[in-house]
Amino acid sequence: MIHLTFDYKTDEKCTTPGQYLKYHRTFQGLSTRELAEKVGIVPATLVLYENDRHPIKHSTAVALANALGIDRNRLLDKYTAFVDYPYSSLLKKVRQDLSLTQIQMAELIGIGQTSYSGWEREIRVPRRKEYDKILAALEKLRVNVDTYLCQSASI
Repeated sequence: MIHLTFDYKTDEKCTTPGQYLKYHRTFQGLSTRELAEKVGIVPATLVLYENDRHPIKHSTAVALANALGIDRNRLLDKYTAFVDYPYSSLLKKVRQDLSLTQIQMAELIGIGQTSYSGWEREIRVPRRKEYDKILAALEKLRVNVDTYLCQSASI
């Protein structure tokens, strides 16, 4: 068995989701196999996450955070943070602030109205490629998603 050590005593120096995950897994004395089995993923996937070679899926980030008792927000990239946030409320608020219909918003993003409507009703979750389209459309409209994410109390 290989034991890893870190030159720091807290997770404050962890700047990426992978570093944060690896720090807490090793701090708790878990092997990659043990943690992977706890959350239902293969150890190789966990290694990819810990080395920041692959973004952590939202559902997996939640499961990992629960298994380790850590802040799930530190495991999320921008896409998974968007999904974790009530994205349906965010999309609806942006659309209403721009005085657009669902059809108009869907056209701006480049998707069908049914898909967009599903997002607002939380029947569907935007995939990464769709998220990129959302950001591109909002950028054209000069809307900063981060501004809305910071207004979480009002959404």
